[in-house]
Amino acid sequence: DYGGGRATDVVKRLWQTIGLPRGDPEKEAQWTVAFTPTAVVEDLYLAEVPTEPGAGVRAYLENKASCDRFVLDRISDGEEACGFTWHLEESGVRGQGIRGTTFVEIDEAGKITYLREICEPLYKPGDQTVELLKALGGDNVADFSAEQPSAIKRSPTGASDLCKYLWQDLQGRAPPTEALGFFADDVFYEDFNYEDPMRGKAEVGAFLEKFADITALKFVAERFSDGPRACCFTWHVEIAGLSADSPNIRGISFYGLNEAGQIDFVRDIPESAMKPPPLQALAAQLRPKLRRFSPLPAASDDGLGLEQCDCANGTGIDWPTGECVETSAVLKQGVITAGGVATTVGEQVGDARGAVVIFLRHLG
Repeated sequence: DYGGGRATDVVKRLWQTIGLPRGDPEKEAQWTVAFTPTAVVEDLYLAEVPTEPGAGVRAYLENKASCDRFVLDRISDGEEACGFTWHLEESGVRGQGIRGTTFVEIDEAGKITYLREICEPLYKPGDQTVELLKALGGDNVADFSAEQPSAIKRSPTGASDLCKYLWQDLQGRAPPTEALGFFADDVFYEDFNYEDPMRGKAEVGAFLEKFADITALKFVAERFSDGPRACCFTWHVEIAGLSADSPNIRGISFYGLNEAGQIDFVRDIPESAMKPPPLQALAAQLRPKLRRFSPLPAASDDGLGLEQCDCANGTGIDWPTGECVETSAVLKQGVITAGGVATTVGEQVGDARGAVVIFLRHLG
């Protein structure tokens, strides 16, 4: 019999207790029964979201078939909906693989009716994202008056209410400093458009100001989890001045609160415009258990302290060939796919070759 329960219980049972099936028929059956036949499963790694009954969960599990350890980091405490942050690990390999966030919504029987999952992009454009959004929006101004003409100040209670207040009430109607007051002094903020996380109010405040200056930009919140200590929510972006049929980038955010009710952790992940994302697809072939070209150093006990790759700084790098190499040499590097097919890095990267450089020491 299916156990049902709170959204948090469903997540722990599937992703922790049962675990990813990876071809195990009994586990696959347990996963299948946990979803309604008409469940919408948005695995935004995939080019298309299957719509046939049961196809969504099958596609989701097939995409995870080669993964080793799927490790949950943080879980929101929702009853009807919840979210969780996670990373991949490979047995015998120190460090973390690709990171992601998943949002889940359940019905009265405790079965999943909706899921959205996004992995971090391996190429993180940083402030180029801000410049691109400014260029797309031009001098246009997003309209926030339809929902509410002006901000009505109040004291939100709990994580879910706070996230709704920030993104439905304050956005576009109050300066970023108003929102910043709800963040802890030691807040740790991961926006996966950027390589490095932001630490502390000063860095987060500067980040919020950057996006507030994009007058055409509007984040439209869609679904919120209902927990008091942490909240996960889905969203999409609208840019004033673009045609109605222009693609809207979707995303997921996770907010955690400290004991004082202040925001001390945030993770934002936007979907990739190309699916599957070229670098993720290549990494999934070269290192299917991690889906990164090299593992991230393991996080410290407080969840911070991730070190960044220093390949791009051009100094102090020990190359496998004993010398520095040009991008063209990297793209010509021969590799073997997970299916045993000989190819090159350039053929696998495809259209992304002009945007990134992969260094040879990350192909080992």
